[in-house]
Amino acid sequence: MATPETDTSRLRVTHRFSASKQRVFRAWTEPELLMRWFGETEHNFEVCEIDLRTGGSYKLAGRMGGQQRWSIWGKYLEVKPGEKLVFTWEWEHDPGPWEKAGSTLVTVEFREVGKETELTLTHERFETVKARDEHSMGWKGCFARLEKVV
Repeated sequence: MATPETDTSRLRVTHRFSASKQRVFRAWTEPELLMRWFGETEHNFEVCEIDLRTGGSYKLAGRMGGQQRWSIWGKYLEVKPGEKLVFTWEWEHDPGPWEKAGSTLVTVEFREVGKETELTLTHERFETVKARDEHSMGWKGCFARLEKVV
């Protein structure tokens, strides 16, 4: 179960997965796994590029609900395999009800707890509460799908 902690500009979500740290980390860093949980369905991706190294970049793009286009991109600021990812987060989409998040920062930490992996995601630098709350809902949905992949 995902547990959110928020303030005005930051969102923190912790979730435990019944899988190894390596498996959960791979689901974040291998395109064929990422596409199975990140979007609404595995078929909404048009682009999934990952250059997994400090200073490398990533780009995800597709269609939401098969209609509205979206793109997310950024740079990896820190990559510690099986332990931690830190990356910038930029996004744009076709007109819709979503709030633009601006340039934000995501930190994903992986911690072994018995036979489970505790993942803590911190997404920060939101300009508005609405953008933060929309991302909170999005991450919770992603974690529910990720649970099925790992």
